[in-house]
Amino acid sequence: MSLRDSLKKLSGESLIYGIGQVSGRAVNLLLVPLLTRVLLKQQFGVADLVTGYSASLLLVLVFGMDGALARFFYEQPDSATRKRMASSSFVFRLVTSVSIASLIVVLAGPLAERLMGGAVYAKYLRIGAMTLPFTLIVLFCNDLLRVTFQPWKFVALNVTQTVLVGGLTIYLVVGQKLGVVGVLYGKLLGDGLAALLGVLLSRHHLRPLVDRALLRRMLGYGVPLVPVAFAYGIIGSVDRWALQHFASLDEVGTYALAIKFFAVVTMGVSAFQLAFMPFAFARAQDPEAPRLYARVLGLYVAIATAGALAVGLLAPLGIQLLATQDYAAASRPALWLAFAAVAQGAYYVAALGINLSLRNRLLGLSAGGAALLAAAANLVLVPRLGAEGAAMATCAGYVTSAVLTYVISQRVYPLPYRGARLAALFAVGVTLGALAVRFAPAGAAGAAVRMGSLVLYALVAWKSDVWKDRGALRHRPVAT
Repeated sequence: MSLRDSLKKLSGESLIYGIGQVSGRAVNLLLVPLLTRVLLKQQFGVADLVTGYSASLLLVLVFGMDGALARFFYEQPDSATRKRMASSSFVFRLVTSVSIASLIVVLAGPLAERLMGGAVYAKYLRIGAMTLPFTLIVLFCNDLLRVTFQPWKFVALNVTQTVLVGGLTIYLVVGQKLGVVGVLYGKLLGDGLAALLGVLLSRHHLRPLVDRALLRRMLGYGVPLVPVAFAYGIIGSVDRWALQHFASLDEVGTYALAIKFFAVVTMGVSAFQLAFMPFAFARAQDPEAPRLYARVLGLYVAIATAGALAVGLLAPLGIQLLATQDYAAASRPALWLAFAAVAQGAYYVAALGINLSLRNRLLGLSAGGAALLAAAANLVLVPRLGAEGAAMATCAGYVTSAVLTYVISQRVYPLPYRGARLAALFAVGVTLGALAVRFAPAGAAGAAVRMGSLVLYALVAWKSDVWKDRGALRHRPVAT
């Protein structure tokens, strides 16, 4: 398959997975106009605190088994072995998630004191903990449907999950007037029903068994990723923790709306990521693979940065449509969080060399460094800038992660990337966005400034030629 054909295939698969991601994450956006009007700003912030902590914990509870399944699934000699591998991963995820969730339920009181500022919030943590096993089952089914190349079942599962969570949340919050509890119970019941559907869609690849040898191999690949996941969990949750401790729940509420713009960009980034990883591993032995990876990274940075810039510049309008005037201050942190999502996606392509060389322990260095920087930046910026400071710190953490991972990966498994050019293009996008958001006047003049910033970025990206071989490749051979 030629480079052009491979890129077309990746684009098509990204589009299909994008449909699934948009539907799967759409509930985060569709519920915003309702929740920001029905809940107090502090209540909206509390719901987001629990959701954020749960999302960070999920990163750890996967135990790197998603990456292990994608890495080794295609190397298995026959269908029966692949089914044993998938089944072993499923049983492991089920047992560990139920065990950890049970422990959190027991310790909810002390955890609520430390994480949320009072034992009164323990009931919310308990509901969040009970949701974890169901969410992890849905994530596993998504992983399995991807590696078995069943994108339309992937879409069906995510669409159903969105309808269930959204519908149940509306019923419980509006119909039953349960407030924050209604938001969390909507997620619990919706993910529980979606987990049943996921198992049904994946049933042909699952058996009630555990192959210890295959499980050990997957854990050997995945366990070194646990510290990495823990570090990214810190990046994804320390911002809310800092806001709750050094600012106020009102600031958490503002940030909770801004983070939805992170989710908007992440929809596209995740679609690319979900398609890219199986795509990349399945073609790892192809002599043209290094050139293909380089062009993919170049296209990703150029297009994703343009998307983040557009989302950040349109954030004020989006906030007017989604929420009340009380949330107007969310526009500035929204810009930084949009670019944070781009950096997060770049990390996965940058880490490919480390994945292919089976040296995943090295990812702990970049993740640990990024987590430390994000935590320190939150401590410095949040007391001074509130929600915008938290967003800047989160963006800095993800950018640091991508840069450090790129440097380490190029040392152990060089690929023909053009890192400096791509970093410069990303920096241009961030600079244009920050200047436009801060200095653009109100009204038509401000709209013209924002549009001009987007056009200027497009011109710079076009001149960079990152989607062409001469822009994405070095002119010297690279060992692979």
